[in-house]
Amino acid sequence: MRNDDSVATILLVSRMARDSVVPLSTSQFWRLVDQAGDPGGLLGRSEDDLIGSGLGEDVSARVVGLLSRAVAMAFELDRLDQSGVATLTPFDEGYPQRLHARLGSKRPAILHAAGAIELLDQPGVGVVGSRNVSREGAEVAKALGRQAASLGLPLISGAARGVDQLAMSAAFQAGGSVVGVPAHSLVRTLRTPDVRRAVHEGLTVMCSPYAPDSPFSVGKAMGRNKLIYALSDVTVALAADNGSGGTWTGATEAIRGVYCRVAVWRGSGEGPGNEPLERRGALPLTDTSELDQILSGARSDLEQGLPPKQAALF
Repeated sequence: MRNDDSVATILLVSRMARDSVVPLSTSQFWRLVDQAGDPGGLLGRSEDDLIGSGLGEDVSARVVGLLSRAVAMAFELDRLDQSGVATLTPFDEGYPQRLHARLGSKRPAILHAAGAIELLDQPGVGVVGSRNVSREGAEVAKALGRQAASLGLPLISGAARGVDQLAMSAAFQAGGSVVGVPAHSLVRTLRTPDVRRAVHEGLTVMCSPYAPDSPFSVGKAMGRNKLIYALSDVTVALAADNGSGGTWTGATEAIRGVYCRVAVWRGSGEGPGNEPLERRGALPLTDTSELDQILSGARSDLEQGLPPKQAALF
């Protein structure tokens, strides 16, 4: 049974119900919460009530319109539940505490997830990189997937072609678990035979802050990158372009926001942006066996209640 805050959040933000009222963006939702308090308190209130409480006329009309979608949204949520996809808000048990702690007001107001949801709050190793990875880079991606599995940690990645899928497949083959954050349709991802099998065996969770049937977009790929970093103890950028592209943008944002410890591969198969990322504060990784040492530093930060920090390996 959902609480009022969870219900109101879904009604205000979700794009699953097809209607004429435009849902709030994540930033708009958190601004509304800052101004109006817990979202559940908005349920059942009239436009005049909201205007009287200090909300503007346009915002009040939009909020009332969004909160009136309860019946249509209930059908959509039931359909998703039957397909094995859970819909989590920050007010629900099971929503990753790491996203609360590391992203703050940038955390998604809705997270759709299917599979072993408990993996979302376990320590993990993120791996990101180019879709068009070199042969040498592909071998490093596989080695990182195997290394995560050998350490008993979930491999966290974006489920895209190239580095993501290579690392995830290697982790599976080594008996490990995987957290996938696809930028394309979550529903389509769950139809993949390997993913279906891993979900059935409790070895994976696939999650997305976007409508489960929405297609790929560059904006979604950029937006989901922060989730990979925030869910990880350490994320390795394997091959980045210099100054542009998803891997570069995600890594620099994570370094600035201190979402986790960010490492960058320095060796055969690295990209032209890897050395500049090291200059910006990413930890150099020259052998996958060094991963455990970086993880030890991340665990030490966590035990001391410190934010994930970048520090020299030696």
